[in-house]
Amino acid sequence: MKRKLFILITSIALFTTGCKDELAEVVNKNEPNEAALNSEAGLAAFAKGGVYMSSFGVYYASIDDQLGSRSGKNLGYFTTMVYGLHESMGDVIYVPWGNQSFRYANNPTDFTLDDGSLHLNPIGISQPYELRLRNDRAYGAANTLLMEWTPMYFLNNAMNILLGHVDEATFTGDAATKQATLRAWAYWWKGYAYSRIGSMYIAGVITDEPNQTNGDFVTHEEIIDEALKNFDKAIAELNNISDTGPYGDLLATVIPGYCQQGKGGIPMPDEWIRNINTMKARSLLVNKRVSEMTSSDWSTIAALTDEGIQESDPVFVVKTTEDFNRSVIDPNFGSAAAYTATESGQTFFVSERLIQDFRAGDQRMENNFELLTSPRVNMRGRGLGFGTRYYLVDGGNNLPGVVTYTHTDQYGVDDTYLGGSFEENELMKAEVLIQGGNISGGTAVIDNVRAMQGAGLTAIGSVNKLEALEELRRERRIALLFRGLAFYDLRRLGVVDDKSEGGGRANAVVLSNFTGSTVVNTKAFINYNYMSYFDVPKNELEFNEPKEGSAPVVGPQ
Repeated sequence: MKRKLFILITSIALFTTGCKDELAEVVNKNEPNEAALNSEAGLAAFAKGGVYMSSFGVYYASIDDQLGSRSGKNLGYFTTMVYGLHESMGDVIYVPWGNQSFRYANNPTDFTLDDGSLHLNPIGISQPYELRLRNDRAYGAANTLLMEWTPMYFLNNAMNILLGHVDEATFTGDAATKQATLRAWAYWWKGYAYSRIGSMYIAGVITDEPNQTNGDFVTHEEIIDEALKNFDKAIAELNNISDTGPYGDLLATVIPGYCQQGKGGIPMPDEWIRNINTMKARSLLVNKRVSEMTSSDWSTIAALTDEGIQESDPVFVVKTTEDFNRSVIDPNFGSAAAYTATESGQTFFVSERLIQDFRAGDQRMENNFELLTSPRVNMRGRGLGFGTRYYLVDGGNNLPGVVTYTHTDQYGVDDTYLGGSFEENELMKAEVLIQGGNISGGTAVIDNVRAMQGAGLTAIGSVNKLEALEELRRERRIALLFRGLAFYDLRRLGVVDDKSEGGGRANAVVLSNFTGSTVVNTKAFINYNYMSYFDVPKNELEFNEPKEGSAPVVGPQ
């Protein structure tokens, strides 16, 4: 069964709404329709809006559960809510609220405290049970499984529409270069969308037709393969570009000007290809358990990261700007980091397990975190995971040369990464080296990342492989904090699995208070027991029934 999607295009945004086949299209003659895409200007505006506004900026009613709407402008759903979901399930932050069913999504099944006492999740059976219970249209925006699926398929569809018009549109000047530039843009973001879908859902749909879907659900491995194919198509287009003048001029209109500052910019074709290689490496790395990686897998990651993002390369970011009419994300609270800042009034909270991963003397800890006036323990009685002694300092403590995680009141300072970064690429290099036996080479890379962020730590020195991998685990959580990667690492390390299958985290810091006094447990065991990959949202399945022979749309029970 195919389902039509009818399109409303504005100069800055794309919105699509699912309707039944028999409904006629309603046309507002005061708004441009797809005929606007027959010109270079129309395509450029659509390429910008289809990515930055309709995919990363807008809160769609179907997934807006009123947790991220402080401004009333509803900007930055993806970088707050979706990144927040990944970071909370990765246990670097926690979110105790009922909105989006966060209180179930990042709530472990049980805790064993230092005294040996076992404490079950007080508000539900387990994360898989509770999220599957709420995977129903009746739960509306409280269905956690919709959160990433919706914006990423909007992104894929927007890029399908772009590809459907780029060859027929009228261009000024070097049409071939501009067409190749827009095709590269579309394939890059299609690869990105498929990468995120395949990295989070047990199955998905591959569709290259504008405004169409299909019932041929394929495995998440096949979705990742499709991501890699689209990344390669983008590389092929970029390799065909020789005149970077019209190329750069066009990208300068597609990428918002204020997103071209800081770590952002207009990547030249070779720089963009390196961004793609880093995303290809990520897509492969995070979708296979470390214990299942082969020497061939590590060799592939090595080849990609060797040609991945360099320190001076522009990368894909969004930034804040004071003007709401131009801002992709909320000028004050458009990121997961911003929602974790300040001592009072946070939406997200710092996890004790993040704090314990900092080495003594790490200046990133000193610059960014402070003790609360009084600790939070078992917030709202919803579980022992919802407690902390710390908060994230907005703007940091002004230590020179040390990374600061967020500045909510300084517009345009923070880089909120959409794709990869130099640090991520370097830490993947480090992992390859350590896994391949070059332990000192890998730890040297970790030391370099720490130095770049102003950690102020002494070199790791002589360690064995397990000790080096532990330094890497810690560093990925700290150096890549708030970039939406924490859950991937817990999954590939097997930590999210049920304790009966070898999962969980030992020697964890957990706060408890059963007698009126806060106890800091330092040897607790956390049995997360989380879904490795989400089921396909039933909102999709009710309108798009899987065809015979489709991959399973529900994960292991």
